[in-house]
Amino acid sequence: MNTHRTAKDLSPEELAEYRQRLDQHLQNRKVDEALLQRAWQTAHRVATMLYEDFGATQVAVFGSLAGQERFSKGSDIDIAVWGLPDDTYLDALWETRNFSPEFKIDLINFHSTKGRFRERIQSQAIQVQQGETDCSRLISEGQKIRADREKTAGTMNNQELINRIADEQKKIARTVEEIKTRLEKMEAASAEDREDLKDLIAIRLPVFYMGLENIFKRIAKEIDMDEPQGKNWHTDLLEQMSTSRSLRPSVISEKTATALTRILKFRHRFRNIYVFELELEKIVENAQEVCDIFDGLSTELDVFIVWLKNPDA
Repeated sequence: MNTHRTAKDLSPEELAEYRQRLDQHLQNRKVDEALLQRAWQTAHRVATMLYEDFGATQVAVFGSLAGQERFSKGSDIDIAVWGLPDDTYLDALWETRNFSPEFKIDLINFHSTKGRFRERIQSQAIQVQQGETDCSRLISEGQKIRADREKTAGTMNNQELINRIADEQKKIARTVEEIKTRLEKMEAASAEDREDLKDLIAIRLPVFYMGLENIFKRIAKEIDMDEPQGKNWHTDLLEQMSTSRSLRPSVISEKTATALTRILKFRHRFRNIYVFELELEKIVENAQEVCDIFDGLSTELDVFIVWLKNPDA
């Protein structure tokens, strides 16, 4: 049996079987109320800190904790903040990095958001009132939103996961465009300018891969319920995404995974030496590979998203 087939390689009947199993799995999952309560308590403490220590004018929770999807162990707490200048926001972001040993805080400066992401925050936001003494209202409001979604959808769907993948795809596309632009400039650049362009390209290659890993980790966590751990988790995650699981087809093809393995090896090397120690030829080679595989990779992710949205598409 070929376990490396993506959604585009499967028949409508096979895709429907995957989706039926995934829907049943989502329907059978129980909400961990104790986990939700701890998460809301953490969000409330973060909001209090933002109001009292940084002068925020408004703080709101959105995303999975706000009832948009199943909140589970390992889910991020998404918090939007208003009224912070850029430098103050960066200070607040630093303070939230290790705020909770149990939850990762994803703090968003609302004024820097645009387009659909901004609209999504506005439509999902549960505001934490300044001076609010406990989180009982927040828990109640989140429960109501979740119950309403279950009534209309029958079960919690994958919309938040789809949104996260799409948001990350846009960031990756911008990074690839920056790499392409600098590769083109390098052809006619002086020796000195080529060194500068080399550094700029080298810095963006790990950013490209990190964006992909963000997508892969979310799929592993939300669908597979199996996020790789240990020292080899980067390669294990890549293998996991190129292999079909009981609830989904392969996210990426074996060919794409092979190319990404080469880029992953370069990233490991980049993280362990200085940029000036990297050979120009190797940087250009990896940058060109990123550009070469990007269209196919994007198509594979798009096909996976289409399957999540509509198994019969």
